[in-house]
Amino acid sequence: MVEYPEFIDNVGNPVETLIGRTDINLKVRITKRICNKERWVKIVKIVYIPLDERPCNYFYPSMIASMDKNINFITPAIAQLGKKKKPADVKELWRWLENEVQDCDAAILSVEMLVYGGLLYSRIHQMTFDECKKRVNRIRRLKAINPKLNLFVSTLVMRTPTYNSNEEEPHYYDKYGEAIFRYGWLCDKKNREGLTSIEADELERVCHIIPKEFIDDYTRRREINIKVCKEVLTLVKEGVIDFLAIPQDDSAPYGFTAADQRVIIEEIESCRLQSRVYIYPGADEVGCTLLARIYTQLLGKKNLIYVYYSSTMGGQIIPKYEDRPLGESIKAHIIAAGALMTDDVKEADLILMVNSPGKLMQESWEQDRKDITYNHYRNLREFVERIKYYLKQHKKCIVADVAFSNGGDTELIDMMAQEQLLNKLYGYAGWNTACNTLGTVISTGIVGLYSDVKSKRYENIVYHLLEDWGYQSLVRQQVVNDLLPELQASYYNLSGHEEVIKKVIRQRLVEIWEKFIQSNFDGWSLNLKQIDIPWHRMFEIYIDISLENSIDS
Repeated sequence: MVEYPEFIDNVGNPVETLIGRTDINLKVRITKRICNKERWVKIVKIVYIPLDERPCNYFYPSMIASMDKNINFITPAIAQLGKKKKPADVKELWRWLENEVQDCDAAILSVEMLVYGGLLYSRIHQMTFDECKKRVNRIRRLKAINPKLNLFVSTLVMRTPTYNSNEEEPHYYDKYGEAIFRYGWLCDKKNREGLTSIEADELERVCHIIPKEFIDDYTRRREINIKVCKEVLTLVKEGVIDFLAIPQDDSAPYGFTAADQRVIIEEIESCRLQSRVYIYPGADEVGCTLLARIYTQLLGKKNLIYVYYSSTMGGQIIPKYEDRPLGESIKAHIIAAGALMTDDVKEADLILMVNSPGKLMQESWEQDRKDITYNHYRNLREFVERIKYYLKQHKKCIVADVAFSNGGDTELIDMMAQEQLLNKLYGYAGWNTACNTLGTVISTGIVGLYSDVKSKRYENIVYHLLEDWGYQSLVRQQVVNDLLPELQASYYNLSGHEEVIKKVIRQRLVEIWEKFIQSNFDGWSLNLKQIDIPWHRMFEIYIDISLENSIDS
């Protein structure tokens, strides 16, 4: 499996004869010198059931796992996972899973996929609680099949978006989404603190706006999903599930989601499960986080992470789509990934460089009209100089680019590129919400610490530079503003012009690679093989890339 000539087994014999073996239950201990420390590893098989079929859930964890050849990372075929609001064939998925776990060391499982058939279907299903409960309890059978299996599971607190759109929600959310959010927000605030007279009047108006059958449908489904979450907690209490992550998608201080979260927190506390169940903002990064946690557990090491912000107020800022200060979310994501924070940079295994907003967070497409606090309340020059300094000290740095939501910071990328820093990083991310970025880059850094596959580490960095920054911050808006009107297409309806759109996206990403990134990866050439547009919308893309070098990495 691993071409390390200095490897020896637990009785001192060379392990060249083990290369290429597929015996997943092999328990030979192998040692390798890394930074003057001995690293104990084993060949492991990890089975992964993602939240849905989008690249952030299906591909990102696989991309991280590929950095260590000791990991045999197994996922279902993408066709088995459904498509957007079309649920997966859950019965077939369970059959596949039960077969794969027989010789497996660990499994990362999404309750949303295995119970409902996927993330979006968990928001629109018409299942009864009894149907859901039967699927949850099937998790017990996995431990019966393989008693040594480590089960790392995720389930979500159902989100409540603030806007009118049924793109990812029930059909009536297109007209009543904003009203449903306000109804939940006001009801929750009323129960917790009381309402002002103005708020009370607003609640009365909202109650008359939303048809009763829609509120009944929405609250009934939320009640079922909360009961499902409690059933999963029971499996944790019984020891069936070893660790449970409950990320909270698109959260706010008040509302349905906040109320549901309190119910789950009370259950966790009453069952005394705080050390095995973590609840925090996030969602689509959870597969990466659980992979990192398994990885650190297998290594038997808690990596220490030092955090450095680009702005004075960085840790206190509450990011868009989240309900708590950025600093608290960073703590949550570090410990969920199996690591610990340190205040001593000298003892840090990894340095998390957080490009935070100055005082408030804007969307990435607003960078041409940045709030003045992006300059007055942060110092990017010092931030980049600090990265340079740490790298010269042989520290391993990862960059969480969360100054903007839904895309990376162009000024930061340009400055790092000018200083030839991009290829020296151990991870970069800057996509969607702050917590999506945090979970992805922290996990990348943890696995990357021990990676001897330079091409895979480079591909991970380049992928996120092109997708998180190149596409989300630059190309997406260019295509939306310039190309889609010509094609009589729109953000959520590409009107059959996907091939033309993909061609333009690919061309512009290649130009970004050549102008900003290529000089940082001297000797490496980019092969951008394919662009895909999941869910036929402009929100995200998948890039099939490889980096090629004449020297075998």
